[in-house]
Amino acid sequence: MAAVTIVDLASALGLSKTTVSDALIGSGRVSEETRKRVADAAQAMGYVSNKAARSLRRRSMGAFGLYIPAYARALSFYMHFAFGAAAAAAAVGNDLTLHANDAKQFHVDGAIVIDAMDDDPVVARMLDASIPIVFAGPSGRALAPTLTVGTIEIDHARIVARVLDALASEGTRRPGYIGMEASRRPGWAAESQRAYDTWCARAGVTSHRVALTMNQREDELFRAVEQLVNGGDVDALVISPQGVAARVASMLPQFGKRLALKHEPGFHLASLAGDPVGELGSAQILAVDLEPKQFGQAAVELLHEITTNPQPGHAHRFYQPDFLAG
Repeated sequence: MAAVTIVDLASALGLSKTTVSDALIGSGRVSEETRKRVADAAQAMGYVSNKAARSLRRRSMGAFGLYIPAYARALSFYMHFAFGAAAAAAAVGNDLTLHANDAKQFHVDGAIVIDAMDDDPVVARMLDASIPIVFAGPSGRALAPTLTVGTIEIDHARIVARVLDALASEGTRRPGYIGMEASRRPGWAAESQRAYDTWCARAGVTSHRVALTMNQREDELFRAVEQLVNGGDVDALVISPQGVAARVASMLPQFGKRLALKHEPGFHLASLAGDPVGELGSAQILAVDLEPKQFGQAAVELLHEITTNPQPGHAHRFYQPDFLAG
């Protein structure tokens, strides 16, 4: 039995080959109704896309790339981001290739780069290769406008302000902050710290903050908590790195601090990047769900838009999660 072709689909549906092709690959000006009609017919008739032939016709690799720096790969945020990116790539008929630190060639139609440092050599090689790039996070803002690039980011400054306002409404007057050391931190960490300082200045309270190394040991974290709780006399802690708030929660009783439940007196604890294990859904931690899977999907959707309908300049979007989950 001969394989079903685009010509067969077009004939059965009474559409042009171009319309059917655009509907299948997610490009062109095809209505959502037509896309669904074509997809349903393709499934019913047993149509199988010939990705190799399609790539030759469109000079396309049929794949997007994803680069997550090595320092971040152990955090669940980036794992879920990758899941979302893979789902969005599949929805437009593309594979998703995960690039490693030693990647030198990029056989992809475009790539997502998330939270890379300014001096990352993989990003430099991507830029040299002139492939379309979407930066997830603020690191893509200063790139040359001659490149086809975009940036999608979460408004961390707004999140920090909202968290601190929520703590203030619970009676917090001296919030402390645990962030990341300035020499090696992604852009979102720097933005979050600036937002904390800005909020403290506006509220007329003293800024009490300490910085952790990227892969801090338990004794380093313990000393940071001790410095803030004893030396700074704070009545709440706002934690920037993912997963650290849950570890801090187990240390606070050693300093005579009882964690508050919502709308009750006590010591308050907040996580700016809530971890699914131990933070999101906790009755004692005010945690922000950054919705990493949806963020990954939105990043690939922007990349798909850039690669199928390139425009001059730098595309920029914000992705806004639903903020507080604790």
